[in-house]
Amino acid sequence: MSKGVYIFWSLFIGAALFRVFTSLQYNAPPISACLKHEVQGFGIVTGEPERKDSGQVFVVDAESIFIVNSSSTKPSARSSMLAEQNNMVACGGNVSIRVKTKLYPQFSFGEHVSFVGKINKPFNFSSGGGRSFDYKGYLAKDGVFYEMKSAEVEIDTVVYKDSRESSSQRAFTVFSIQGISDTVSSVLFTLKKGFVSNLEQALGEPHAALASGLVVGEKAALGKDLLDDFRTVGLIHIVVLSGYNITVVGDALRRILSFLPRVWGISVGGIGIALFGVLVGGGATVVRSCFMASVALSADLIRREYNVSRALIFAALLMLIQNPMILLHDPSFQLSFLATLGLILLASPIEGKLGFIPEKFGMRGIVASTIATQIFVSPYILYMMGQISIIGMVVNILVLPFIPVTMLFVFLTGASGFIWMPLAHLFGWVSHLLLSYELLMVRNFARVPFASAHVPAFSGWWVVCFYVLFTVVYVCIKRYKKE
Repeated sequence: MSKGVYIFWSLFIGAALFRVFTSLQYNAPPISACLKHEVQGFGIVTGEPERKDSGQVFVVDAESIFIVNSSSTKPSARSSMLAEQNNMVACGGNVSIRVKTKLYPQFSFGEHVSFVGKINKPFNFSSGGGRSFDYKGYLAKDGVFYEMKSAEVEIDTVVYKDSRESSSQRAFTVFSIQGISDTVSSVLFTLKKGFVSNLEQALGEPHAALASGLVVGEKAALGKDLLDDFRTVGLIHIVVLSGYNITVVGDALRRILSFLPRVWGISVGGIGIALFGVLVGGGATVVRSCFMASVALSADLIRREYNVSRALIFAALLMLIQNPMILLHDPSFQLSFLATLGLILLASPIEGKLGFIPEKFGMRGIVASTIATQIFVSPYILYMMGQISIIGMVVNILVLPFIPVTMLFVFLTGASGFIWMPLAHLFGWVSHLLLSYELLMVRNFARVPFASAHVPAFSGWWVVCFYVLFTVVYVCIKRYKKE
């Protein structure tokens, strides 16, 4: 590499490390006066609500919070004038709160809401086997330091002069970068909601929940027992839209746009990947995969060789600069990075040793990828969860070859529902057949004795030692082969 390249990477890595070190100490916004009291607040729903059988959870950017006195009435509007009339005392504002409420009425991204309940600080909890999950850090990485359980929430429909922007200000906001981003996100989330509704009508449950997870990352309620089965057989990654699913989507976009001129095809493909990332919620796995796909497209655009290792490091550093707390507090980012690194380093060498496995339907590649990711992420999974699938390799080999065609027919089912529902049912018949096979594999293999292994809690330094030892051995082997 040239001197300029070394300087670029040094500055880039230095910026990421600086951001990480400065984020080790995080402080919650001071709203201690609101705690342990019933409060009323007003704000905007940010992100996409997560809906489960027990209710719905979403984050509210609370603009103002008031302590509700005994003489106060329940809120339906947000204004300091109303607070004074109801004898309420302001105790805070401009803070993000994780709110859990009943399933209906359902709320959407960008809606103005009012809420009533008690605000508490989140606390870490035991995850079994002597392990503790850093729940406070997990929420803090998204700027959320408080939560409200069993909240009463309603749409804020009353407009006051002191709580709404003027028409000129609103017009400016719509055409600002944030306004455009919010508008695009709102449209995409509405489209996603209609798509999932079409799947529910055509497929029924639990097939629709699995289909939604495969294609649009919808965190639908599969039920605790079925989710546990997916974890037991090592297939939970297909339910939550992993990097594998993003790869399938990216490859499909490349094929669909192959008729366009080269520059147009790459540009439209990049926009499509970015919109898909927003559509599915932009989790760590999705962001990392979209970053890497964008780097690959950019390399193709300027006719430069694509180096997947550098793309992974570039994506990780960029994500750390944007949000340094994900390094220590986001298991999704950690597992996604390790799994991808395992594929880059180990998949090809392992595939070269599997000549006895036929290449038909990509079987050899699937087996090699499964072995590579299992080797690389198993130590961290055992440390975090204390459970690892013993039969995951077998189930992945039996199921993964059918995932691309399943995603295709699920997409056709949901999309055709916007045009003509009987057509959606026609595609849904094929989708239902494929999804039934995948669910059958999961349920049956999850019942196999010793399908997963459990280990007691152990020190994280053992995990660090494993990856350090792996790095040393890998570098030594590379140098030996080079010499």
